[in-house]
Amino acid sequence: MNIYLVRHGELYWEDNIKKCIGITDINLSEKGIKRAELVGLYLKDKNISKIYTSSLNRCKKSAEIISSILNVPYHVDNQLVEINMGIWENKSFDYIKVKYEKQYENRGNKLSTFRIKDGETFEECYERSNSEFRKLCEENYDTNIAILCHSGVIKSIICSIEKIPLDKILSIKLGYGHIIHINYNKKQYKIV
Repeated sequence: MNIYLVRHGELYWEDNIKKCIGITDINLSEKGIKRAELVGLYLKDKNISKIYTSSLNRCKKSAEIISSILNVPYHVDNQLVEINMGIWENKSFDYIKVKYEKQYENRGNKLSTFRIKDGETFEECYERSNSEFRKLCEENYDTNIAILCHSGVIKSIICSIEKIPLDKILSIKLGYGHIIHINYNKKQYKIV
């Protein structure tokens, strides 16, 4: 089985200031829409039978575009949403570093278990993401699937497969529209 983990395309920043947006619903930019089209063209010959997507607009729009290119249905899955950043949601990183200086420092010291108020830890995101990923793989074994989701979700899955300590999750770099190809043979997951 082949699984293609796809990060959504570039985002539209209304005020051109990059912000902390875990579960904040934000749309794709024109560049993000173009990237989704390119991903769809890349996946065209990969025999994808189903597409799963996070319920957030940036992923749903990417899935909609890819679905139309592949002529394959997409299914919305709430377990694939990005990590919830709580009260940091939709705030600029410059603002966060000043307003929440001590918490931001604490986050850097113990990333996996750090929780901002009303948010989710990376451990929780990791457990949720990997549980859903494995469930989708078992349900769709003997087919190829694409999963449209977020940086935190994809990095959590990579950490699990590659045995990377969760406190090192931010060392994994993923661009918008990045594709991670994974092969699963019922015994192990392997990043191709």
